[in-house]
Amino acid sequence: MATLQMNILSMKLGMQSNFTVILPSFRPGVDAGKELSELYPRDVRFRTLWLLPSEYGDDIEELHYTSIQRYADETGIAVVMPAPLNRMYSNDPTNQKFIDYITEELWSLGHGTFALSYRREDNYIGGFSLGAYGALKAALRNTDKYSKVFMIGGVFEEGIKDGYFRDINARIAEQGLIPHLPLDDALPGDEELIVPEGADLPEVAVYYASEDSLSDYARRAVTNLKAAGFEVQSKEYPGKDDWDFRDTALKAAVKEFIG
Repeated sequence: MATLQMNILSMKLGMQSNFTVILPSFRPGVDAGKELSELYPRDVRFRTLWLLPSEYGDDIEELHYTSIQRYADETGIAVVMPAPLNRMYSNDPTNQKFIDYITEELWSLGHGTFALSYRREDNYIGGFSLGAYGALKAALRNTDKYSKVFMIGGVFEEGIKDGYFRDINARIAEQGLIPHLPLDDALPGDEELIVPEGADLPEVAVYYASEDSLSDYARRAVTNLKAAGFEVQSKEYPGKDDWDFRDTALKAAVKEFIG
């Protein structure tokens, strides 16, 4: 796989921001003997996973702690990993647009710069913990762009600001970090996950760890998503929400759910 870390001056954020891209390239053994024109055909656009990090992650979190490069290599997909700057994947009506940065600006830049497929059936979005919330939020606001969403952790219910966001801050503090989600600044209604009426809903997969302090949110998300009309699959893994669990769930999401 080819891995590139990019930096752009974002129109939606009004500042410099990083994102990392993984692109399919030569695979030893699998592609042995192929001509370069066959390996890199001009008319092929890659299926793409948009992968969002956790509440304390950045655009290379997944490279540090998971085997996403290997999973992408084995499935032949491209991966785009934004740095969300921990702003709850929200749009401020008078300020920065973090969800639009991912779903509009990076979408346009990524497809215009790299050989990424525009087709809805070739685009998937997923994430870890707060990134799982962000992935579902992005998909609900852009049902024409993503055909599948996976949530490693996550939430789908009302009252997210006073429940899920508050409890994520508590978990951050338990891990010895300073809680940084600005709950007082959460925009009224922007944090909620709203299903657009009459939309073509994406398929959803939810993975969660049984001993995670936020696992009840994921369990309820499965129930609530089904009740809202989504096609949902889910799996509960024994143990804690650590990077061993997240990597195992990511492998299932990429190789089985996306395939």
